[in-house]
Amino acid sequence: MLVVKDGFVRSIAMRGLILFGAAVLAMGCGVKTKKTTYVDPDAYGAVEGTGIEARDVRAVARQMATDLLASSSINAFEGAPRIAVIPVKNRSRFLIDQDIFTTLITDLLIQNAAGQLAILNRDIVNQIMREREMKRAGEVDSAKLEAMAGADFFLEGEVQSLSASTADAQSDYVVIRFQSTNAETGIVVWSNTYEMKKEGSWGVMYQ
Repeated sequence: MLVVKDGFVRSIAMRGLILFGAAVLAMGCGVKTKKTTYVDPDAYGAVEGTGIEARDVRAVARQMATDLLASSSINAFEGAPRIAVIPVKNRSRFLIDQDIFTTLITDLLIQNAAGQLAILNRDIVNQIMREREMKRAGEVDSAKLEAMAGADFFLEGEVQSLSASTADAQSDYVVIRFQSTNAETGIVVWSNTYEMKKEGSWGVMYQ
């Protein structure tokens, strides 16, 4: 008859736990921790392609705002012209959130206009109209009743592109055009085009 002492059993169990823990620790040492890094949106990133990058959007928005504020259509206008910014149309092959352009352009114009122009908010027209109705009906108080501001100019933009590719390379020519139209006459009073062309190997796929 074989008799096993309790102390011997405990010793075997303890050694098993130690070996298991060492194995888990060894496996953990071989796992690389993923790291996320903040980068300058104007700098070249680790993931690059031939399409429209963050720095391109920012550069175009800054240049467009500068050119528009320096244009004769704005500076020759009597008083501060009121501008309605229309969402940018995307006719390129790239999937772009057009509202990024609208957001950046609107902010840049407001920050740098210095009384040169006024930006109309057409995103909340329904809320504005409802508020006006309540004021006139006496449902809410109002220190001053005014007519709703009309646009003097519309600012609109469009993104277009031409692409060429081989088995291992890609080329993209991108044209971003903005124009300002007189809201009363329909005449285009200012227009400018921003171009870029990039070539590179296949890597980043824009869908």
